Parts: sequence; structure tokens; C-alpha cells
Amino acid sequence: MFTALLGVAAYIGIGWGEAPTAWHNDYAKAVSEACTSDKPLFIVICSGSSEYAQLASLGSFLSDGVERTLKTDYVRFMIDTDSPTGRELARQFDVEEGPHFVILDRSCKWQVYYQSGTLLDTDLSPVLARFRRAKLTASGRPIQEVARRTVVQACST
Repeated sequence: MFTALLGVAAYIGIGWGEAPTAWHNDYAKAVSEACTSDKPLFIVICSGSSEYAQLASLGSFLSDGVERTLKTDYVRFMIDTDSPTGRELARQFDVEEGPHFVILDRSCKWQVYYQSGTLLDTDLSPVLARFRRAKLTASGRPIQEVARRTVVQACST
């Protein structure tokens, strides 16, 4: 059944940009969501026909663990260097050809990570853990905010 759906999608021309995998294809919307959701922006700059674009369209970018982290803690954006708009945007990141990987902080004002060339899940996982949305303690564990209840003690006199 899944194969048949992929075949129909390919036949009618649905590309990775329209795939329901939460990867943005509009930079302004991705930046806006990153700022309003207080999440960093993860950017992949590559050809729309590359393996990275195919992995994103299938909903499992590099590995299930990386995909889960990206889905939970990041806003995801892909720049297709095959399109004129994508090439122009890639030039703003000083990229002529992909693949390149960029992380912008939660404010989208600071580029905190940049990698060109092949990237494996074992390389990306620690980077995603470092810049993720959740704030971490010194030991690397997520900070969990606990609601404190006011305790009232009755005293008998």
C-alpha cells in the first residue's frame, strides 16, 4: 500500500517540498516559527534530488533518533539548490553547491553551527543535543520545571 502511495505521489509530481514532514520550504515562515516557538532553526542546503532531500521527504532524516530530535526541538528548513530561489538563498550562506548544514539559534540572529559535505547521524546527534530547544543542566540532563504548591499547616493552640 505504501509503495503504491509513493508511486502515485511521484506520478502526480509531489516533491519533497510538499511532503507532510514538517520541513519548511519558505525561509521567512521558518524563521518566524523558530522565533515564536523558541526553537533553533536547522537548515539543510542541498539539491532537491540529493539523498538528504529524499530522506527528509520520507520522514526519517539520517536516523529515527535524529528525526525525533529534529521534530521535537528544532524548526526544519530545506534549501533546494536546484531552484533559482534556492540558489539565491544558498548564496546568502556562502554556498554554491551542497550539502551544507546550518543551525541558527532561537533568535535566528546567530549562526551557531555550520558543516559542509557529508554528515552522518553519529556526527549530527551530539550537535543537535548541544543546541536543542530544551535547556540542559550542567550534567546534560533537561531542566524540568516543577510547579510548587503552597503548603499551609494548621496549628492547634
